[in-house]
Amino acid sequence: MGVALLAVLIFYGPSVFKNISEFREAKRAGEAAKEKAQKDYEELKRLYEEDTFGGKTPEETLALFIDALKRGDTDLASKYFVIDKQDEWRGRLSEIKNKHLLTAMVGDLERKKHRNQISDGQVAFSIANDKNQVALTILVGKGANGIWKILDL
Repeated sequence: MGVALLAVLIFYGPSVFKNISEFREAKRAGEAAKEKAQKDYEELKRLYEEDTFGGKTPEETLALFIDALKRGDTDLASKYFVIDKQDEWRGRLSEIKNKHLLTAMVGDLERKKHRNQISDGQVAFSIANDKNQVALTILVGKGANGIWKILDL
């Protein structure tokens, strides 16, 4: 009986210990990933709480955004978007500026807007083209700090 048990341990032992070791490594990696995700969340939460770029109303945020575009300040204009989209819009607005299309964009944004209340914390503005068809919708949301930010354009 003892010989058989010893044979089983010799045959299966290394793979069992390897699996246990791999399990422990995976568990440590999972814990590290969870810890990193928590730190990233806390940092993003802090950034949103400290963010001061935006208005007290959706209309004020759009006015600030348009004013920054009129001055050609695409970096400032991108700060009126939610933090998650600022880098993306900084690049897009820079491209638009490099193509000398900021004036046209401002003209479009200054057209008459129809305000649609989606919820207490979200408003959509629809902008029509010359044929009175919706050409653009701007979604603005209110952050936890009371500042209105552009969610989508």
